[in-house]
This record gives sequence, structure tokens and C-alpha cells, in this order.
Amino acid sequence: MDAAKCRALKGDLLGSIGCNLMPHPGIEAFRNILTGLLRRPDVTAVYAQIAELDPGAESWPFTDTIAVVGALSAAELRRAVAPLQPDEVGTAADLGLSPAIGRQHGAPVLGVWWD
Repeated sequence: MDAAKCRALKGDLLGSIGCNLMPHPGIEAFRNILTGLLRRPDVTAVYAQIAELDPGAESWPFTDTIAVVGALSAAELRRAVAPLQPDEVGTAADLGLSPAIGRQHGAPVLGVWWD
């Protein structure tokens, strides 16, 4: 995608994650908190599961689920992502995430989900 089209779609970027949040905390808040998880010693990896890859010419792909791999508890993850107002934080099985993610890293997987 060229830079001009990317700038034109910038407003749609808010719909790329947490699209039903009102007010939306902003893409920068999502980026800071999710990349901040990677600086924790109890987090191995963070993945965004793309829910809609091609939602149409005027829209941006979006995710509603983040997978967090590591040894942190669901309560710790819930506290860490609270400013992002997730609807649910739970195990990979609870949120329908593939068990392959955990096997790949040899660590438990938690999920964060927005409706």
C-alpha cells in the first residue's frame, strides 16, 4: 500500500483493534501496552490474531484477540491491559486460541479479547 493510501486510511486504524471501544484509547496506547508486555521477564511473545484480513477496499484488517505467551497469571495480564478495556482475559482454550502457539514456545498462553 502506498503512503498516500495509508494516510487516507489512518482514521480506520482505530478500527484495527478495540474497534467497539468508546472512547477508543488510541492505537498508540495499544502499541505501548502490548509491546511493553514484551519487556516483562515473564512474557515470551505477543501475537495478534487477525480476525478479518480483507474487510473491503475502504477498511483496514483488524484483530479482536491478542495471544500472550509466558508465565504471567491471568490476573497480572488483566491488570497490565486494563487501560485497553478488554472484554475478556483468559486461557488460550477459553478464547479459542490454537494450542500450537504454546507448544512453539514451550510456555502457557493467555488471551485478551475485545467484542
